[in-house]
Amino acid sequence: MPMFIINEQGRILNMVTRENDILNQAIEAFQKETNLHIELGPEQLVLDNRRRIDAILRINLHGKTTEYWAEVKTTVTNITVGQLAHQFEDNPEKCLLITRYVQPQLAKALRDLHIQFIDTVGNAYIDDPPTLIYIRGNKPQPIFVFMPEEGMLGRAGIQVIFALLCKRELCNAPYRDIAEQAQVALGAVAKVMKDLAAQGFLIELNDKQRRLVRRKELLDKWLNAYAEKLRPKKFIDRYKATKPDFWQQAEIDRFDAQWGGEVAAYRLTRYLKPEIVTIYTRKPIHNLILNLKLRQD
Repeated sequence: MPMFIINEQGRILNMVTRENDILNQAIEAFQKETNLHIELGPEQLVLDNRRRIDAILRINLHGKTTEYWAEVKTTVTNITVGQLAHQFEDNPEKCLLITRYVQPQLAKALRDLHIQFIDTVGNAYIDDPPTLIYIRGNKPQPIFVFMPEEGMLGRAGIQVIFALLCKRELCNAPYRDIAEQAQVALGAVAKVMKDLAAQGFLIELNDKQRRLVRRKELLDKWLNAYAEKLRPKKFIDRYKATKPDFWQQAEIDRFDAQWGGEVAAYRLTRYLKPEIVTIYTRKPIHNLILNLKLRQD
């Protein structure tokens, strides 16, 4: 495993290197699919204290050059589509999502929300009248990759990382407190923290202070790991509702339940009309099912 000396400058360079792999592969795939040329501008541009542009791309579309602000993400899921729409809403015509792979159904959702994108296998959506480019269905080649962060993104790791992302101050708490917040065994915390440090996501400032870094990249990893490993273990059952929009008026707080997935994303961003409703609860579901008039699918 490579070792890095992590400081503020080194951390940014390491992150940019990973994003540049996706950026360069996506540009190459787009040019191969469309025979259009992309000129890569500055690698990063800071607009203000809250927004950072990963890169500036200039695409020549039949004699017309259009400049795009690139947002590079390792992965995109249904849950993050709404977040992207909210992020891009100020300048949708200038923003361009660049990611590893956009599945066909996600490509449609992105197009419906006018989120332009290119990925590393040649899928793309560019809408710059009179030019319209919409390519979906290209699939990545199957590969086998050794995942050294498996321990970090195992079930306990997913819960610990969630706690650390939610509460910044928890990084400096005793391991016993982290274990209590994450609801994992004390021994698991030490292993996860060690793995986070080895992967460059946790740095030691001094003997008593730690800081979680590369949070955006870690969140992307967490989203994928949660969807693949932890969420299926929490699945109870599938139900049908009498009306597709039943969730709009439903009050579930009194059942100690919370909305998740597409409904939660919609309530936060008002984008991506939910098709699948996800509910989380710690209590028995009998009364909740009766109240919502759900029946087993």
